[in-house]
Amino acid sequence: MAESIKIYADEENRGVFVCPHCGFKKEIPSLLNLKTQQNRLNVKCKCAKVINVLIEFRRFFRKDVLLNGSCIVEKSGTKCDIVIKDISLGGVALEFFFVNKKHIKQLEIGDRLMVEFALDNNNLDIVRKKCVVKNINGFLIGAEFLDEEYSSKIGFYLM
Repeated sequence: MAESIKIYADEENRGVFVCPHCGFKKEIPSLLNLKTQQNRLNVKCKCAKVINVLIEFRRFFRKDVLLNGSCIVEKSGTKCDIVIKDISLGGVALEFFFVNKKHIKQLEIGDRLMVEFALDNNNLDIVRKKCVVKNINGFLIGAEFLDEEYSSKIGFYLM
């Protein structure tokens, strides 16, 4: 199986491939040309090793977490228990608890949510953020933060 690495796209969608075996570096002037459904491809380096590359177009680093919380769906006023699956400075991926999954059918891209959850840091900081639903993939909802409040707490948490 090929070893896996990430290439991060900058603001101009450029990136640098660095072979983990031989250290060979190659600047890639346009990662958009390589964009696929999964943003994965296999690269054969000049040292003959095959490396699985994940192209990361996200603006912010994401941290995988399991944080319990709640959210209120603005258009209906429905309050649901949620689990935050990952977090970044720009947003969260969240999932409704099993008993609340029926509410996912009512959600649409563009809906606004108010999410509240506790970080699992030493202070157990509480975060309340207004969000907009950006994608719905089965039971997983991607939401983008609409304000900068608590950004410093989230930023320190991600370090």
